[in-house]
Amino acid sequence: MARQTQAGELRSVNPATLEEVGAVPVSPPEEVAEAVGEARVAAERWGRSSFAERQALLAAVAQEALEQAEQLAATVTAETGKPLVESYTAELFVGLDNILWVASNAGQVLHPERLRFPQPHLRHKRGWLLYEPLGVIAVISPWNFPLGIPLTQAAFAVAAGNAAVVKPSELTPLSGAWVERLFRDVGAPEGLVRVVQGPGSTGEALVRSPGVAKVAFTGSGAVGRLVAAAAGERLRPVTLELGGKDPMLVFEDADLDRAVAGALWGSFSNCGQVCSAVERIYVAQPFQEAFIEELVRRTRALRLGRGEELGTELGPLITEERRNHVEELVDDALERGAGLRSGGRRAETGLPGWFYEPTVLSGVEREARIEREEIFGPVVTVGSFRDEDEAVRLANGSSFGLGASVWTTDGDRAPRLARRLEAGSVWTNDVSYSYGAGQASWGGTKESGFGRTHSKHGLYELSGVKFADLDRGRVPVPWWYPYDERVLDGFEGVLKLLYGEGLPRKLASVWRHRRGLLRLGRRYLSGL
Repeated sequence: MARQTQAGELRSVNPATLEEVGAVPVSPPEEVAEAVGEARVAAERWGRSSFAERQALLAAVAQEALEQAEQLAATVTAETGKPLVESYTAELFVGLDNILWVASNAGQVLHPERLRFPQPHLRHKRGWLLYEPLGVIAVISPWNFPLGIPLTQAAFAVAAGNAAVVKPSELTPLSGAWVERLFRDVGAPEGLVRVVQGPGSTGEALVRSPGVAKVAFTGSGAVGRLVAAAAGERLRPVTLELGGKDPMLVFEDADLDRAVAGALWGSFSNCGQVCSAVERIYVAQPFQEAFIEELVRRTRALRLGRGEELGTELGPLITEERRNHVEELVDDALERGAGLRSGGRRAETGLPGWFYEPTVLSGVEREARIEREEIFGPVVTVGSFRDEDEAVRLANGSSFGLGASVWTTDGDRAPRLARRLEAGSVWTNDVSYSYGAGQASWGGTKESGFGRTHSKHGLYELSGVKFADLDRGRVPVPWWYPYDERVLDGFEGVLKLLYGEGLPRKLASVWRHRRGLLRLGRRYLSGL
């Protein structure tokens, strides 16, 4: 964890060893305002940059991150306790893929879009949709992916012609500081990407800053509501990614080995501290016990320890408070009659950190807290279903809707269920991977938030859309003044002619309103 000291610092602590990793100064309110001011100046200039310039800068940032990969991964692992392998796969792979995708594709996505006018009375016009930068994007990022998330969001902001001010989690300030450093070290314009450090009050100051054009927040639902309210007071748009409680549906025709392997990783990677972690597994009834037995066997074989040790597969929870929360949810479920199939205790690792055994529960009562609340820890519940309809009902029976996965070899079932599941992403025989693919959208429904990051839709969310047309001014406009009875008659005829059904009715309408149509026709054609 990290905490503020009397000297105005955030001290970062390794959650496995409780040793101090390092410290950064807290940004006072005037520094937040200064960072936003610098970013605003940079945005005005950067917004006029070419897509080739943006691509070159982002490519340089990607190469710098690649050269610093070892130090970046070590910093993330030290601050979060996650295995070093995951610091590479879930932070560096994710960041680099997204940077390079947006660098290569922003120009095509945000290029002025030509519009056609099929309406007979507008065919002389030419129109375009213009995608313009918003200005300064405030990025408030979480501790569970302290490099991959803010680096990706800053890259998308820059690709769209914006500047970014990033506020990392106070629990992982050293990882977040790298975002500004990577851009600065490759010669990005001064102020284009800034990082401010501090607790929630720093984030609030950033959201309320008058120079911010939009807020991109990733974190808890409780804080997300506060962010949305503060931004709403200023009519400032927000994108919110607020976590999830992802279901995994395992059908009788699924590959058992692959499904269990996916459940194991989907539930316990990053110690379950993943917004799209598998928290609820529903298995076809005849398949359930075999699935649980194999999942439990593999769960007990996971190796816990320090993330720096290459054999470690599961690190600690980020804080003592997080572990206490997980324990409360598990205890409540057990008191209500749930079956403890594995885990359920603080792990003995020989280290003082906040470890908890990977835990599998079955037979969990619907009213248990663990069925309704996000766990965000190394715990998964397993239930069963009789048919597709019940599987969908169980999967959708949550207030969250970030992701869901379907495990089947039936090529028709997967797309059929994808349309019925209430989630922003639905994966088949896989889980969560698409966050690391720049072309795939990311975001949720219901209490998982709204808006999208990544993909062309992430770029659109960071752009203002403007319609612009070209009209040489030679064609008179028939609906301009003056108005009279004949003009009204003509427009009644035009309305039925353009939007009515059936040729006989259209012809009848033309005859009935012929005088008014003739009046409008003369007005329209007089300038041709």
